Amino acid sequence: MGYQGKSLKTMNKFASLIVVPILLLGCKENSALSDVELSDPKLISPEITITKTLNNRGREQTELVVFLNDKNNNSIDLLKGGVTLNNEKLGIQTEWGGAPYYTLNNLELYANTKYNFVVSLANDNSYNCNVLSPGDLINSFNVPEYHNMNNDLSVSWGNLTSNASTRYALEISNDNTLSKEINLSQSVIKNGGYIISSRLLKQLSEGQRGDFIITLKASTKGKVDHRFDGGTIKIIQLINRQVTLDLGEVDAAIFTNEDTEEYQHKVAPKTPKLVPEFGWLKFVLTGAGGLLFGFLLFSFIQKRKNKKQ
Repeated sequence: MGYQGKSLKTMNKFASLIVVPILLLGCKENSALSDVELSDPKLISPEITITKTLNNRGREQTELVVFLNDKNNNSIDLLKGGVTLNNEKLGIQTEWGGAPYYTLNNLELYANTKYNFVVSLANDNSYNCNVLSPGDLINSFNVPEYHNMNNDLSVSWGNLTSNASTRYALEISNDNTLSKEINLSQSVIKNGGYIISSRLLKQLSEGQRGDFIITLKASTKGKVDHRFDGGTIKIIQLINRQVTLDLGEVDAAIFTNEDTEEYQHKVAPKTPKLVPEFGWLKFVLTGAGGLLFGFLLFSFIQKRKNKKQ
């Protein structure tokens, strides 16, 4: 596969990381309770997610999605009431499947910060859901671009403080499918790195060269008001890195076999030795010099003959 083909395949994989969540959101519909003034929190199950993603090119994106689900997992747009985040009112948007959700543009995720959501119902009663971000956010994740699957693969990250509310994991995916999730213990997180065994790499790749996405994921859980019918609130941090796994073989030779053989047996031309240059000798040996020398020699002989006579 050429460079353009490989680049297109890579772009498709990264695009799928965006498309798949959208398709998942599309499973919801607009709830019939959107047409009713709600005052009973037991009819609502909040699903609040802050997601910060850092892709392979270093582009960072933070998104907020707040679903107020009914018992059928369909989303409610409160006829009277609303949702705020740290006293800022959230707007309403609709995803592809028609389900409404609350959101806020240009949200920033900061370390050790409390994100407090307040859901207000038709009777003006309010219910809180909050989550505290980790003391250290994921800012770096080091994965080689190419790796020989016959060797263990080492990955590393910056300083991270593990706590009971945050769970870390490595996700390895290929062909848009999650192949393996590796939960990371608190001690591993503090060590700042992890070694993925060559055995696992061969198993996931089935011994074939291919591109994989390795994601470092942190999931932080918060608290939902107990008066709701359950629900979740969490902060998700993702850093995606692509690695090409191969068997350590050279993809393409720099030379063909014939070129290589010719190159190996080619002898460099000898540099001529420098010798002193004698201008008069060159002149004698040239045609003009030879004629002049012959004429002078002939004249000398004739003069000798004349003297003898």
